Amino acid sequence: MPQPLGQRPQILRPLKQSPPQLNLRDLLGPKYDCAAESFAQQHVTACNANGLPAHTHPNHKANIHVLRTVQTTPEGAIQNALSTWWSQLARFGMRSNMMFYNSEFQRGNSNVLSWSKMAWWNTIYVGCSVKHCGTYYLTACMYRPGGNHVNQHVYKVGAVCSECPKGQCDGQALCRW
Repeated sequence: MPQPLGQRPQILRPLKQSPPQLNLRDLLGPKYDCAAESFAQQHVTACNANGLPAHTHPNHKANIHVLRTVQTTPEGAIQNALSTWWSQLARFGMRSNMMFYNSEFQRGNSNVLSWSKMAWWNTIYVGCSVKHCGTYYLTACMYRPGGNHVNQHVYKVGAVCSECPKGQCDGQALCRW
């Protein structure tokens, strides 16, 4: 049975490997979303590692991860998925201005497509689910709206909290709201 991850801090915690951003995500922060989680659960239920058609999860973008081991827990599987997706930036790089070009889709396995869905400036809602599928764990996270729009910025680069109201930057470099 798929396991929803609920409001897990590790999914929402900002990760510090990317250049500083100052856009909407800094102002609002990501929110865990039950609709996104439901779409993620629908995906992992079938143990389909290939992904579902976009029409099955409208207005959401999906990240799918297969962890080919059973020597972990569901929490370990989601942590592995999140760190694998987020590490794409450090492993494969992105333009310093964070502009997303069509060429991002042409990079084969050396792409940042999963990272950019997580980091996209207006991705506010996220929901994830994980399922043990015999010899592997399948993790799906859904992001809304999810980004990866050609000729748009992943986010606006700048000093963290520079667009926060005065005195409203928290200890994780996010604006309080």
